[in-house]
Amino acid sequence: MRFVISLVIFLIALPLLFMTAFEHGLLDDYVQDDDIPVDPFIRAELSEKTTSADLSRRIDEALDNDAYDDAAMYAEIAAYMDMPVAPATQVRLEAENAFARRAARNTGSFVTGFVTGTGDDTPAFMGAVASDLTVIGDIRDIGSEGSKLVRGEEYSTMILGLSVVGLAATTATVATGGAGLPARVGVSVLKVARKAGTVTTGFARNVTRLLQEAMNFDKLGDTLRAVDLADTAATRRAISNYADGVSMARVMPVLDDVAALERAAGPAEAVRLMRYVESTEDLARVSKMSGKLGTKTRGIIEITGKTSLRGFKTAWNLVLMALEWVWAIVGGIGALFATALGRRVVSRRS
Repeated sequence: MRFVISLVIFLIALPLLFMTAFEHGLLDDYVQDDDIPVDPFIRAELSEKTTSADLSRRIDEALDNDAYDDAAMYAEIAAYMDMPVAPATQVRLEAENAFARRAARNTGSFVTGFVTGTGDDTPAFMGAVASDLTVIGDIRDIGSEGSKLVRGEEYSTMILGLSVVGLAATTATVATGGAGLPARVGVSVLKVARKAGTVTTGFARNVTRLLQEAMNFDKLGDTLRAVDLADTAATRRAISNYADGVSMARVMPVLDDVAALERAAGPAEAVRLMRYVESTEDLARVSKMSGKLGTKTRGIIEITGKTSLRGFKTAWNLVLMALEWVWAIVGGIGALFATALGRRVVSRRS
């Protein structure tokens, strides 16, 4: 009997104690976060929070609202969890994914996003990011926000500062054969997200502070006043000269994390995911999470409320995982108990 009790403690109590200690950061000096595979914990959490019926409902609601991107995202989660969606829902998804329907849906939005630098769906976000990856987007925003600064009106420090950094990053990308591209991508995603309203107040404050540390806005104002902002060539030359004094090291960590987010989830989802980022620390966590989960990251965040991989690695999720094997565990313990009892009966008779 003692052996059985010891086995129960070993199989159940010790793992739960370990996960509780890990969850509260008590093992950070001894256990790396990547040492514990996250996939089973994510599946355990999703199994508790959603079902095939729930995912089918989410897909149908997205399609009803012409939000095909969301519908596809929930369908991807259903496939990930081996949860079949309702047949009628599957038919609607396939119809929306037909080539003609996709072409009609995507073309106009992409062009609108490319021209205006704004949007509210995946093609528009992709168009906006694509246009901003060129110096045209930076010059456009420098002219817009810089004119407000010159006139003494309220302007977006974040958009103006990022545009200057973007111009510097573009120059560095050309000069170094592509080394500055992550910063260039990070700038574009942040600018589009800011215009789309997906950047939180807290994160905008953090980025603005970093930009103010990286560059002298008083000097930038003098530079802008000395140039005709309607002359794009002159504006580019003036800002390029000014950008030589920008401390890129101040903002590069943030831009690198945004670029990593874009690589994992795509430009449109990177823009949307910014609404879950309140600080630079949050950005690093969401970027790492998207590196594991890809384009379904946002859907999993919405379903579970978790914005980091570590958030899934809890003692409770370990219990949920164990429940899938509970009958095997109970059966094994029962067999050991029966064996021990049988030996005791035999020993008493003898």
